[in-house]
Amino acid sequence: MIVNRTLLKASTRHLLKALVLVLVLAGLEAAPAFAQDDQEYKREFNAGLEAYKAKNAAQAYDHWVKAADLAKKAGDTEIAEKAMTYVTQLDYANGLDAFKKDQAEEAIKHFDKGIQHYPNFAKNYYGKGLALKNLDRFDEAIASYKKAMEVAEKASDRKTKDAAEQAIRDLFVYRASRALASGGENVSRAAATEALGYLNQMKEHVSLDPDAYYYMAEAHKALGEYEQAVAAADQGLALHKGSKTDKAKFYFVKGEALMLNGDNALAKAAFEEARYGSFKAPAEHYITTL
Repeated sequence: MIVNRTLLKASTRHLLKALVLVLVLAGLEAAPAFAQDDQEYKREFNAGLEAYKAKNAAQAYDHWVKAADLAKKAGDTEIAEKAMTYVTQLDYANGLDAFKKDQAEEAIKHFDKGIQHYPNFAKNYYGKGLALKNLDRFDEAIASYKKAMEVAEKASDRKTKDAAEQAIRDLFVYRASRALASGGENVSRAAATEALGYLNQMKEHVSLDPDAYYYMAEAHKALGEYEQAVAAADQGLALHKGSKTDKAKFYFVKGEALMLNGDNALAKAAFEEARYGSFKAPAEHYITTL
């Protein structure tokens, strides 16, 4: 059976969806202005709020950068930090916009500016990781995701921490699936070994997820390591929370490994559980021919 060769195109879509769901600049429009007086940095801060409410983000950005600089010089750390948190969120929004337009290099520039402006905002590290991944700069992407996890942990930002952790998993699964698909229908030993290498590297950073175990099972099967393939499929099934249709791929690769290992009775039982979705016809074929 052909390995599932979507190459995890859905991975980027999933991560992008997670990003879009984040409320950029949440609550900013309701932010109170600081009392107006003779201090220029407060006037700049308030001007930024007004510009943002008027939907002029670029002008708001300039006002807040200036407000932060002047507030630092005046020793007002509260306003300086508040202004920079708004600036870095606009950097994030600009980076996200570029990323959505497939302008990864431009996105990285915005995310880097956000990190420079306010290094305690985890989403800019996460966004940078996404852009780096799209450029196949995988080691840099992993480093950026891990930094996002670290910063998010300190900020009690569970959503970003979880998203960055999953992004690391998706990156390694993407590389493993791409390796397995590189040779077309027949997976070579070199491709299977490469895929296993990526999945074992994943363990150094995060725990394996069901998709990782699925591709691990496919790789072991291609190498003739049938018992390991069955074990990996079973581990994936133990973690998977989806429907029977979603689980069919695990049962199918398990059935193939058992069949190739000469255990036709258990193979048939696995193929029975694989009779859903796109695996229905091939599973039924094996059931009738074994």
